Formats: sequence, structure tokens, C-alpha cells
Amino acid sequence: MPSFHRRLPNDWEFWQAATLVALAVWIVASTNRFALMSYLQSLAWSLHGTVPGVPQASLDQVRPVVDVLVAMWLPVALCTFFLGFFAFHAEAERQREADEVR
Repeated sequence: MPSFHRRLPNDWEFWQAATLVALAVWIVASTNRFALMSYLQSLAWSLHGTVPGVPQASLDQVRPVVDVLVAMWLPVALCTFFLGFFAFHAEAERQREADEVR
């Protein structure tokens, strides 16, 4: 573990982990769409009686939610990758400039 304090937004390891998690969510969601729809429908049905305002949902009502989730997570994974890439290079540039000053 490093002895100096690293800020999380500048830490490329955080962004790499976030990218891998986003890719895993996208892969699971895109390969298991029907299972995810079934799970969300059963969740809505179980919450219907206990949480006010939660309607009973059919698969046709849950399908757009799953489609948006699948469509959204690949761009999320790409954005986290590029944010990590820029954070890594900004930190490397800052280190290089600090080494030149010494």
C-alpha cells in the first residue's frame, strides 16, 4: 500500500475497476435479458402489496427498462475507461513535472 495519500478521482486503479464492473454489468444484462425482466417483474409484484405506489408490472412494462439498462451500460463502461485513461496520464504528467523540478 502506498504511503502517500491518493485522491480517488485521480486514481487510475479506481477507474479501471469501475470499467471492469460496468463491462460485467453490461455483459450480464445483455446475455440474460429475459431473466432480468423476470426478476424485475417478480420484484415489482412482491413490492406491490407492501410499498404504496408500486404497480403490478407485466413483462411488456419491464422490457423497456431492461432495454434502456442494456443500451446505457456500454457507454458507461467506455466513459469510465476514458476517464481512467485521462486520470492516469494527468497523474503521470504531474509526477514527471515534479521530478523535473527536483
